[in-house]
Amino acid sequence: MSSSSLKKLSDNTIEILAKVPLGKIEKEYGQVLAQLQKTTEVAGFRKGKAPQSQVEKTVGKEKIYNETIKGLLPKIYSQLIQKHQLHPIINPKIELISAQEGKDWQIKFIVCETPEVNLGNYKEEIKKITAKDKIWTPAKGGQAKKQDEANKEVKETQKIIKALLKNAKITIPQILIENEINQKLSSLIEKTEKLGLTLDQYLNSLGKTVEQIKKEYQKESHDNWCLELTLNKIADQEKITIDKDEIDKIITNTKDKKEKERLTHQRYILASVLRRQKTLEFLQNL
Repeated sequence: MSSSSLKKLSDNTIEILAKVPLGKIEKEYGQVLAQLQKTTEVAGFRKGKAPQSQVEKTVGKEKIYNETIKGLLPKIYSQLIQKHQLHPIINPKIELISAQEGKDWQIKFIVCETPEVNLGNYKEEIKKITAKDKIWTPAKGGQAKKQDEANKEVKETQKIIKALLKNAKITIPQILIENEINQKLSSLIEKTEKLGLTLDQYLNSLGKTVEQIKKEYQKESHDNWCLELTLNKIADQEKITIDKDEIDKIITNTKDKKEKERLTHQRYILASVLRRQKTLEFLQNL
């Protein structure tokens, strides 16, 4: 077991600083080298028969150390999570603080758990919204009525979401927001490349800078996390669940073959979306 220290930041981000002993590194390095010895072709030797010293020269220490890190980090991280009894909700951000040959390594793992959510007096605030929306208005007929009802529901949902975000007290760990910003930026870069543009060229066409886009993404990410965590907390408190039959029914009724296949492989995501919808319906009926 690597020695470690844990620090919780004010935004509930968790930093674990781990010291990895040289013996552990050398053992992993030896195992990687032994595996490479079986597969690496070295001039003058039959495959798998070259001495490790020759394999090391042929492959290069840098590549072997890269493979050592890949093999070692998940094992260390798993041990640290158990040791500190953590329940992370994202993959860790990893920083090699020091990783010199022949010395112990220092590695920092940055993670976070589900933040605490204080819902405040959310029911009272939501009831104010739903009470106003239940005031009688002259009914229209046919398609116009359906359209009015749909518009009313969208507006009411927007008001409920706004009230939830205003009322809930949550400190969102910065690492959650950073992760989402990076994902959004990656998607944007991919989109601009398909258009044959650089990111700067694309943003110039919109009259925006990278910093402005990052700020927009930051607010979006913060609000998205606040809403998701708030709805999850309400669903937990009110024991709102989604059973297997509800998921199966959605998948069965999906006509598009590709969409049906996607939903079949993403049942957990589908369950999350359905639970969110059911929670919003619960709020609309307060």
